Amino acid sequence: MTPPVGRIVIMTKEPAAGRVKTRLAPALIDGGSERIHVALVEETIRRARSTGLPCTVSLSGSLSSPFADRLREAGLTVELQASGDLGERLAAALAGPGRRLVLGTDTPIFEPDWLLAALHAPAPVVLGPSDDGGYWMMALDAPCPGLFEDIPWSTDAVAATTMRRAAALGLAVTTAPTCYDIDEPADLRRLLDDPRCPPQLRTIAAQQLR
Repeated sequence: MTPPVGRIVIMTKEPAAGRVKTRLAPALIDGGSERIHVALVEETIRRARSTGLPCTVSLSGSLSSPFADRLREAGLTVELQASGDLGERLAAALAGPGRRLVLGTDTPIFEPDWLLAALHAPAPVVLGPSDDGGYWMMALDAPCPGLFEDIPWSTDAVAATTMRRAAALGLAVTTAPTCYDIDEPADLRRLLDDPRCPPQLRTIAAQQLR
């Protein structure tokens, strides 16, 4: 079956020391935060590209960095992430023709079929909840900046508030399977115990623990 018209936008950061996986750092060897971040980015990209859909990386960092060069050499479109709070950055990433799907790089156990299902879903909004109260993925038919206004970012009320906001705007929401983020040392240990963790990521993550 021909995949639906759409684009996956992967939001991530350049792997600079002190900017990525800072909450993991106390449990990791020197440089472990950056190495785990890169491994998570690579696994997210691998899974997203396996859908056959075009992928763009929305990068917080420099478009002339070695990291950005590596992404382009791998055949990815790389764009500079918008400024502003998370809502403004999400709105910018989701703006464009056709249905767009945006996800971060902290949830490496999602199934590619979940992304295709989100792009096929009849509802105009698809939300992939994370078990900390946020969400790991959103698909949207058309730009809707109002959907991201006055959201309590970085709290356990993000997904619930977003769903209420969508309802207030008259937008139906479908939910994708729930995932978990790799933010804290306990999350990393959970990933290592998860049979869905890919072997290469498991090896890299285990090597970074103190």
